[in-house]
Amino acid sequence: MAQSGFHGILGLAVARAVSGGSSKAGSSASDSASERGETSKSGSKPELKKATIFGFVLGNILPDADLLPLAITFLFDSRLAMRMHRTATHSLVVIVPLMLLGWLFLRGRGKGMALGLGVGAITHSVLDIFLWFSPVDLLWPLGSWGIPSVVNLWAGVETGRVAGNFLGALDYLAFALYFGFLAKMARARETNVDFLPKLRVFTVLNLAFFAVYAALSFALSKALFEIAHYAMFVLVFFPIAVYTTVKMRSTIEAIV
Repeated sequence: MAQSGFHGILGLAVARAVSGGSSKAGSSASDSASERGETSKSGSKPELKKATIFGFVLGNILPDADLLPLAITFLFDSRLAMRMHRTATHSLVVIVPLMLLGWLFLRGRGKGMALGLGVGAITHSVLDIFLWFSPVDLLWPLGSWGIPSVVNLWAGVETGRVAGNFLGALDYLAFALYFGFLAKMARARETNVDFLPKLRVFTVLNLAFFAVYAALSFALSKALFEIAHYAMFVLVFFPIAVYTTVKMRSTIEAIV
């Protein structure tokens, strides 16, 4: 169960909490300051903060991109694919050095993006430890050298066929809720208004697939459900979520 939409919702919630919330008036004030030239430079503190906030939300979603190269594996051995999931893209050994390199060598908004992506990815990995009933290889690839690297709080816990399948169906509901939050923010701030009709289509599509897979969770075996579910999730819905997050950058940055 990836439920990247849930990670996106958490990213938005944490970003709003850290920024002290945002209102249309606050966004307008920021726009006015920008018009006066106070935030026009990409290296200014407001622009750096915006890039960090956007990177944080995107970073909360991107670690599940490791499912993309595993799409074919799911067709033959879904259990093997899930064991390969939550390794490199969820590892502090990979995330932290890349974040530090980005912070040291990039400039302007790039520096903020590197920090945001890194902190967002770490938040994603830590949350995965406590949810989804799956292990996380938090220090990959150190396990290959005999150093304990996998954190699994759910060893020995079995969710059962229907419950496990239904958790997979919740991926689509999580995406729909994430898109709903983005749409609400955009309407309040009058940002990305041209993208809202397409966002509405994505939301309805996810709700429809949630209904379909919720029904299938009772009818299919775990193996068949995972093949049917992850094929759609990996090849269609996860890319849509990443695309939507990037397209809604103005709305996310308006949190500041």
